Amino acid sequence: MRFSTQRKYRNLIRAYLLPTLGELNLSEIGPADVQAVLAHYAKRLAPHTVLTIRNALSKILGTAVKWGYVQANAATGAQAPALVNRRERRTLTPDEARRLLSELTEPYSVMVTLALLSGLRRAEIFGLKWKYVDFGQKSLTVAETCFEGRVSAPKTRASRRKVFLADAVLDALRAIRPAYVQLDDLVFPTERGTPMNPANVQNRVLDPACDRAGIGRVTWHHFHYTYSTWTEPTGESIKALQAQLGHTDSRLTLGVYTQPMPEAQAKIASKVARVLLPVAPTSVMWRKCRKE
Repeated sequence: MRFSTQRKYRNLIRAYLLPTLGELNLSEIGPADVQAVLAHYAKRLAPHTVLTIRNALSKILGTAVKWGYVQANAATGAQAPALVNRRERRTLTPDEARRLLSELTEPYSVMVTLALLSGLRRAEIFGLKWKYVDFGQKSLTVAETCFEGRVSAPKTRASRRKVFLADAVLDALRAIRPAYVQLDDLVFPTERGTPMNPANVQNRVLDPACDRAGIGRVTWHHFHYTYSTWTEPTGESIKALQAQLGHTDSRLTLGVYTQPMPEAQAKIASKVARVLLPVAPTSVMWRKCRKE
């Protein structure tokens, strides 16, 4: 498994499975035990986290079946909570984004600009190398990601992609590009040339900047959501947005990573109203005249 996936499963096992099932032998774990564990965590964890716990346990027990330790996978058929968003995903307004950028110095302002105007994920930004930036084609290629200092290939075929960039992003990248640079150099390195630590950037740079800007704290995920929401995808453009974000399923793009914008909704209302307005005033006036 990818290092990031290994880390996720280790954390799930230590935090949730060992405290509840750690004292049992594999053969002692039955469907009722699995369901009880999921019901227990459903009271205090997000539905997606509970689903991930079930999937991790199912992988463990499924391997136990293959290796002959147990006869059946006790997690098969266990019910997890429905995946319902309990809270609205936050996106930045253009004004909030401008206020945040005004509080950031280089290269961090460039990092946030790239995140807001490209849709790149955190690991894709911190793993970006100059050889993947094509100023002539106004694009960059996502071919490597960086998680906790470890470089690896993107997790899916869709994640390995070409991302097109606006002139503003390209200008920002040109401004920080060293005069003498090796193609394998990172775009956002530490002073030693190693990958930056996203958590350190978040805690030491991004959080204080958000506080100074008075916008509430945001993360790299919020920039990802913001980009997809600002595009206001409709019709054919949803496929382009899906490719830009590196999603394998357009339903994920629309259902999770885009939020309705009040301005866009108002625009739709006005557009529909204009269909009726050429007729409505005459009709209303005609009824008024008839009453008089």
